[in-house]
Amino acid sequence: MKLLRPQDIGSKMKVGISSFGSWMLGVGSIIGSMAWLMHAPMLARAGPLAAVTAWFIAGVLALPLALILMELSSMFPTAGGPYVYKYYALKRLLPGMGELLGFLTGWIFYAGILVGLSCMSCGLTNLLASEIWGQAAAPAWFGPVVIVSLFTFTTALNFLSISWASKASDLFTLLKFGMALGFVALVGTSGHFNIANVMVASSPGGNTNFFENVSSVLMLAMVGFSFMEVSGCTSSETVDSTHSVPKAIFLTLLSVAAIYFSMCFSIAGSASFQYDAVKQVLHVPGTNVLANCPSIAGYLGGPFIGKLFSGAVFLSIVGCGFTALLGIARVAYSMAETGLFPRRFAVLDEKTGVPKYCLWFQFVVVTTLGIIANALAASGVFPDAYSFLGDTFGFMYAFVAMLYGFCLLSLRYTDPDMVRPFRIGGKGNALAWLVTVVTALVWGYAALGCVGWREQLAGIVLSLLGVPIYYFYKMQSAEQRRLD
Repeated sequence: MKLLRPQDIGSKMKVGISSFGSWMLGVGSIIGSMAWLMHAPMLARAGPLAAVTAWFIAGVLALPLALILMELSSMFPTAGGPYVYKYYALKRLLPGMGELLGFLTGWIFYAGILVGLSCMSCGLTNLLASEIWGQAAAPAWFGPVVIVSLFTFTTALNFLSISWASKASDLFTLLKFGMALGFVALVGTSGHFNIANVMVASSPGGNTNFFENVSSVLMLAMVGFSFMEVSGCTSSETVDSTHSVPKAIFLTLLSVAAIYFSMCFSIAGSASFQYDAVKQVLHVPGTNVLANCPSIAGYLGGPFIGKLFSGAVFLSIVGCGFTALLGIARVAYSMAETGLFPRRFAVLDEKTGVPKYCLWFQFVVVTTLGIIANALAASGVFPDAYSFLGDTFGFMYAFVAMLYGFCLLSLRYTDPDMVRPFRIGGKGNALAWLVTVVTALVWGYAALGCVGWREQLAGIVLSLLGVPIYYFYKMQSAEQRRLD
């Protein structure tokens, strides 16, 4: 079996994503359920001012990582860019162990996104259950049915050709912009918004330490900015990718920051919430109205508006699942092209040009993870599976984020003449060092200081699963080359 050079990975794929489509793909893969549903547990854990502050800080601190991703994506117009960047850089820097480390970074990214999608499916299950059964518990069969249906549909969409898939992504993402604008307008014109509600610094549980309150939700906020690099996953299918993908990453950061901050600010100021210490949720006193987008929309605009926003959140989650699966399928494809994942994952569908076996594998894995998480939540092992999976994903992604900067620096020295249409700073490497150090400090603190030990343990276990996978396919690839 002949392995492609890293810069050639994805060269057989069809080009069908415009510069605008690349931006929409980036926003669409990030904005799923968190923008509409995650504010409820964040406000309940940290309080209004701390939650709003956490979103602002997370957006600012995501900028150094975005700059790093912009330079790396301009250097590698390949499929599965987030894996290829690190695989190539670490192999160049560490000829012995570099390949293993490069594969593990790809695996952590891939597995982390699958965990994130499972988190999102639990959020959708919670939303639909509350719409149908209210405060009563949903039947045991409901969660699995929702999860299987979600990923069946989103996987089916991914079998479209990339040009049609990109058009579908555009529609889903434009809907999300409309949702955010509509909700902010609804709150602002309702007469219920009060800035004093936002300025409450203590947590609903009574913690008056503002720093601790912010730290308690900072990782969840930072998770909201992960996967900015999804546009780089489809670089080989994007027009003029060395220029359009870096621009898409920057626009993605600005867009999602505006959506997250405005949504949290609007929800926090829409009412003076009461804390339920047993269920650890916030609700409007004397009602069952929770501190999330659909519930507040119904409270302010009436039942029809509430149902309308619930339906829009459902479509947002479907769109996010669709684009995220699209992106990580290219990561699995690129790992297969380097001989470190099942060979079939590098097979493209003859008609549409998509990595079909990657898509089927992802469907099985993410559906299984979602059903397990839902069952654990229903049994009481993890009452808040949504936040648990979100923190676990954030812990795993933190190490990927730190390695991006490390790889950027290593390529500055091992491949100084490599073409970089976007470069951080002018001559020299001082600014590259600065953004790398800041990124490492930010994500290192978030991973080690803002995540509980259970989430850290789950993330470590999932990450280490990549070691035996690497050695298995490494030996299989070597045997195949010997036979060839």
